[in-house]
Amino acid sequence: MSKILMGVISAMAVTGYAYYFLTVAPLKVQNQELRDMNTAQQLTIETQKDTISSIQNNLKVAQESLTTLSTQNQQYESQMAEYLDIFRRHNLAKLASAKPGLITKKANARTQEVFDAIEADTQRISNLNN
Repeated sequence: MSKILMGVISAMAVTGYAYYFLTVAPLKVQNQELRDMNTAQQLTIETQKDTISSIQNNLKVAQESLTTLSTQNQQYESQMAEYLDIFRRHNLAKLASAKPGLITKKANARTQEVFDAIEADTQRISNLNN
């Protein structure tokens, strides 16, 4: 009877060890791998949250800049409309025929300024090459 009891105990010990070796040990390894993956995913999620926060802040700055630029654009358009209205109200052809020297002097002066600027730029570029 004791031999049978020892045999049963030995068989149970071998079965328990096999069960542990084939079932529990791989589950421990798998559990550790899952913990490592969970940690990596949490780090990725934190990085993504930071990135989303940064993008949202950049979007707010861009929206504020767009609002500012839009306001400035409206001001420029109103100024342009005002200037175009001034030109519409004044007949430059009539003014030029009534006072030919006035328009001619101003046009010649501005043309001379442009030519002088071109000449200065050309000399500056020429001096850079020397």
